[in-house]
Amino acid sequence: MLTAVVLLAIVPACLILVLGLVARAFAAQPVTAPIVQYSPERGSTVLRDAVLVDADRRAAAAALIDLAVKRKVRLVAAGDREPIGVELMESARLTTAETALLEALFGPEHTGERLRRFSADRRALAGRLKTLLLVTEMQLAREGLVAERRVSWPGTTLTVLAYLGMLVEALLLVFTLIAGDWPAFFGTLAALAVTIATIFATPSSWRRFLPPSRPHREHLAGLRRYIEVAEADRLRVLQSPSGAELRASPALGGAAGATPGPAPTTSTAASSSPAGVDAATSARVERFHLHERLLPYAVLFGLEREWLAELRLEADALARTNLDTMGDLTAATVDIASAIDAAGGVLDLTSAVGDLVDGAGSVIEGIGGIFEGLGS
Repeated sequence: MLTAVVLLAIVPACLILVLGLVARAFAAQPVTAPIVQYSPERGSTVLRDAVLVDADRRAAAAALIDLAVKRKVRLVAAGDREPIGVELMESARLTTAETALLEALFGPEHTGERLRRFSADRRALAGRLKTLLLVTEMQLAREGLVAERRVSWPGTTLTVLAYLGMLVEALLLVFTLIAGDWPAFFGTLAALAVTIATIFATPSSWRRFLPPSRPHREHLAGLRRYIEVAEADRLRVLQSPSGAELRASPALGGAAGATPGPAPTTSTAASSSPAGVDAATSARVERFHLHERLLPYAVLFGLEREWLAELRLEADALARTNLDTMGDLTAATVDIASAIDAAGGVLDLTSAVGDLVDGAGSVIEGIGGIFEGLGS
């Protein structure tokens, strides 16, 4: 009986698991970054980049945080288990993609009086966000960056084989139990566990990235490398926002693959900061803004907790400086962190949003019509 179990259960189960792991490796389509990157590509959007890094589940939350970082919306956390308010800033000028995101988040039926049925709302929300990502993927397909159709046959084939294997293993379990052959019984149980693992390990389908997408994906891989070093508290910056290496902080030494440049001059650093701020403080402000705008990408890469911790360290350093004229320099980051905590995690952020309001606190109704005038 044990020989039959090995031939009919254990060997096939191990084989399809190996094939499932091979399929997962192919689905990943990894790229390596030639150099570390400190900023997103010019002209790209968070949603497009989410598709290019296969971060679909995090795309909407990252795009919403991107709007908050750009000061186009403000996230307001009322408290635990309370809907998170989204305030549309008066000076906001939304792009078409940003308009589509807010329409997907709040839906055409959005009103201040509607009853929130979270289970139904979440299903409708998930459907709208899936459609938004599908439209983004189709746009990338038209640009020749991804294939029009996903690769699905390996996942389908291996899943069918796994279920057939489970049927055979169930029969063997009955036979070995009746026969009292305990080594064969436990061997069949092990084979069943391997077969179940195959179902979870094998991707059902995956998008196929075409050669023209490689430079964009390498750039994103370099951006991830830059964000990852925050975990070890050893940020190594390539360049400042103006293209020169930031030398104002000892934490920002040269990185492997970096292109060294001259330190920013006092006039360059001070140009983006309030009057009366010295060059060193201005460089810290530049660095804070540089890192804050990377927060949506930290969300895409699953590194938002480490990056928020790094932003808090920089905010504390700025707080120790006399920055009375800085105003709400770090307010957006504080609001984002509070909203993520109130939602229970970044993956729950979009499903926890409540009403969209204007600067006066009035609920915005008829989103589609209003946003038509705001989109650009």
